[in-house]
Amino acid sequence: MLQKLRTYLQEAWKFRKEYPNNCKVLELMFFFPDWSRSLQTGASPLNDQRPWITFAAIRFLRNNLRKDMRVYEYGAGGSTLFFAKRVKEVISVEHDPVWRDQVMEALTNGGHENWRIDLIEPTPDARIIDKDPSDPDAYVSSALEFKGHSFRNYASSIEGYPDGYFDVVVIDGRARPSCFKHALSKVKDNGYIIWDNTDRSYYFPAMQLAPGNLYFRDFPGPSPYVNFFTRTSLWHYQKNNANPN
Repeated sequence: MLQKLRTYLQEAWKFRKEYPNNCKVLELMFFFPDWSRSLQTGASPLNDQRPWITFAAIRFLRNNLRKDMRVYEYGAGGSTLFFAKRVKEVISVEHDPVWRDQVMEALTNGGHENWRIDLIEPTPDARIIDKDPSDPDAYVSSALEFKGHSFRNYASSIEGYPDGYFDVVVIDGRARPSCFKHALSKVKDNGYIIWDNTDRSYYFPAMQLAPGNLYFRDFPGPSPYVNFFTRTSLWHYQKNNANPN
């Protein structure tokens, strides 16, 4: 426990310097017990039915989700079960067939029926082997095992739905800059786009694609299941251009 506390305080100090307006001391103290438990053997997003995003972002979702909402998520997992318990419908796109089957089994065992997971695997494409993963038009992942594979069908899968269809879009899968580009038009008025791990510098260019009626909010800090702090960001769509904060 002492080592966990030391690690947590080191990460807290680092992030407090980088995000002084977001990392509040009392909030960091509040999240420590959950963070510590998440590092125990057997804890996982799927077992805990929890999104793998920062604790502050999870709290925001708990406070703002409603039973009439529709959610689209890039990357299935514990978040899928989390949403299935709280919203009208959750649709996920997943690139890994083995993981897709595990999540589907958990959803079925939980008695949930308001979900769908579409399996869309990357396709080999030698023409994109040197593409930049920061480029929303590249449709590539930064992971080495997917070098030379296109995630175009995965990222553009949301285009099968009308503009303004979803209340929440979560980007926590592959080729995230490309997913963000396609998600922008699919969020309804007063809806949200949530993008995890936005402390990764190669995401910064694509984050600038957000138009002026998407208001930005940051949730940096501790995240379950990892011993480092990260950053989850949120864009709140306001059709009438009135800042909600």
